[in-house]
Amino acid sequence: MIARLKGTLTKQFAGRGVIIWGGMAILLAISASEIVTILQDGFIESSEKSIRGALAGIVLCVALIVGRRWVGASLGIYIASAFFFFGNGQLLFWMVFSVVIFSALAATALSRHVRVWYLTFLTGWMIQFIFRAGDDSILILFLAPLSALSYALTRSIFLLRERNAKAVKEMEEADARSRQAIEAERKNIARDLHDIVAHDITVVAMQSKAAKFANDGQMALDAIDVIAKLSTETLHDLRLMLNVLRTDGTMADPAVGATDKPAATTVYAVQGVELFSQRLREANFVVSSHTEEKISDLPRSAQTALYRVMQEATTNVIKHALPGGECSISLTAHGKEARLKITNQVADSTIGKHSLPLGGSGLIGMEDRMKAFGGKFKASEHNGHWILTASIPF
Repeated sequence: MIARLKGTLTKQFAGRGVIIWGGMAILLAISASEIVTILQDGFIESSEKSIRGALAGIVLCVALIVGRRWVGASLGIYIASAFFFFGNGQLLFWMVFSVVIFSALAATALSRHVRVWYLTFLTGWMIQFIFRAGDDSILILFLAPLSALSYALTRSIFLLRERNAKAVKEMEEADARSRQAIEAERKNIARDLHDIVAHDITVVAMQSKAAKFANDGQMALDAIDVIAKLSTETLHDLRLMLNVLRTDGTMADPAVGATDKPAATTVYAVQGVELFSQRLREANFVVSSHTEEKISDLPRSAQTALYRVMQEATTNVIKHALPGGECSISLTAHGKEARLKITNQVADSTIGKHSLPLGGSGLIGMEDRMKAFGGKFKASEHNGHWILTASIPF
């Protein structure tokens, strides 16, 4: 309850609200004695000054209420009232305080035309006051600088408040962008970890089973050799990623010799086609591959994204494709885009059952990678084949 009341008061008195409500309080206080006199003596018996003062106070308060929503209309009512009520110095207090209040209100108008219009008509009223007021025209020497001071001071405060509000908004937007960048980086790290670990561990698991059930000692040794190589590469990739997270440096790993096979964080897309084709062959798939050297013209980051897609797709093939079936990987240039296409056979028992789930986190990660570069991604099952296509503009 207290919080709601505080919020309401803050909203009402924020910005021009303090001018409006404060001005109404002042005008009502000035007009109160005249209103009481009219109530006591009656309208007919009251003096002209009391009637004009009470009416002026009420009209000006109405004008301020209108100013809560329409500043231009409020200022228009005031100028019209000034021409009607303030022909001389009889209503001095109403005239002095209203000039200060409405000049301050005009300074808060967002439209420059409204502000210029008000100042022009106020100047016109002052000029005619000099000719109409007679001896009271000397008051202009006091009213003119007072209204100018009120307008200039309020305008300065209002502009400062606007700049502060803009600065706060920019800080909030920067904070939001920072949070988005952190969230995006977290997703990137999660995708990289998923691609590196999920792929290599899947291959390790498959090769472990092959070694366990192999009837040929050489086949078992070959499987163990693949496991050893993948384990080394996985540790190498994880070490590089942790190194980047710690230092924001390069992907270089001084602990590994120059003759070591490039890891997932350092290879090019063209090398990825060769590498993952070999991985599939080692998993007993019949693989055909095709690539074009023009792909090397892609930016390094784009090649890394294509590499990750190949890595995740290879994992899915090993896990879900028809054992020993045919697969193909092609990475070619089509016009102004690089296009990756990976196909594999689906086991008859799984056709129509989405053996490669359309909503899997791996597929979502691949699609996110392509979208980050303005590319496209699609994965679907057709005529017993799982077909994955991804493209990135050059």
